[in-house]
Amino acid sequence: MAKGYKTGGRQKGTPNRNNPIKGILINHSTEYFSRRLQIDQVSGQPRLIQRGRLVQDPDGLIRKVIDLIPLADADGIPLEMSDFEADMLALDPSERVAAELKILEFHTPRMKSQDINMEVNVGPRTIEDTLAALCGIDDDDD
Repeated sequence: MAKGYKTGGRQKGTPNRNNPIKGILINHSTEYFSRRLQIDQVSGQPRLIQRGRLVQDPDGLIRKVIDLIPLADADGIPLEMSDFEADMLALDPSERVAAELKILEFHTPRMKSQDINMEVNVGPRTIEDTLAALCGIDDDDD
């Protein structure tokens, strides 16, 4: 039983144990969502992303074409954005919407359905019946 003070367990103020995997995941996420210049590490040029699209040939065949889009402005200067934003640009619009909806599930609470009983058992009552019910007098006592 507790006696008003700690009788066991960790002392007050003791930090949690260090978890190296958790630290690696936090660092990776921080780097992935932080803004930086989108430069290819090998060439030093603006990074290219691949975006696929469907094209119909004059023969009627539908094929997928992959476009290389540079992450640069009109002057060729690399854009400053996070890797997450660059990955979102590479997705098709429908895939981008699906990804945004999945992300929103982590930020918005789910609505819970509520069952409400709306039955009202009120028959025709007179003022005398209402006053008698409020006073606690039964109808059988008359």
